[in-house]
Amino acid sequence: MTLVPPDAVIVSNLRLPVPEGYTPLYVGRRMPRKEGSVFGNPLPVVGTTWTREADQWTRFLMTHEQPAIRHLARCALKNRGYQQGEAAALYLEVLREQCRTDTPQRRRLLELAERVVRGERYALQCWCPASLPCHASVVREALMGYAQRSMDDSAAHDRDFCAAQVG
Repeated sequence: MTLVPPDAVIVSNLRLPVPEGYTPLYVGRRMPRKEGSVFGNPLPVVGTTWTREADQWTRFLMTHEQPAIRHLARCALKNRGYQQGEAAALYLEVLREQCRTDTPQRRRLLELAERVVRGERYALQCWCPASLPCHASVVREALMGYAQRSMDDSAAHDRDFCAAQVG
């Protein structure tokens, strides 16, 4: 089985230079002078702007099967924001839900995964300091997973095609 190289996708702070050989890809929210990404985390950190989207996703998380996630969502609703690590970790639940159907997030992940399979390397960029948890790590794991699945599916298709030709 061929594996996606572990360094095919990295997480990088937007303020730092992108390593040579990587295509920068901003995955953060809309900011002044910066267009937002479909992967922008809708769960804001305490002290930043609470939006209607933040409210909707927080209410979604309040119905989660895991009590700990429901608790964090209730606290965030009360405080109008999440702690840094919580926002990054809970983005996994948001992205999972977003990828259950044909959404811009799912389509973009599939598109990027095909490019990774063809050898393109990405530096996922966000504003979070490298020392803090960042939702870009969740995007990276999803992208790497989709790329690996694409490689596995392609290998299975090739084996089936060869078997049909021989048989």
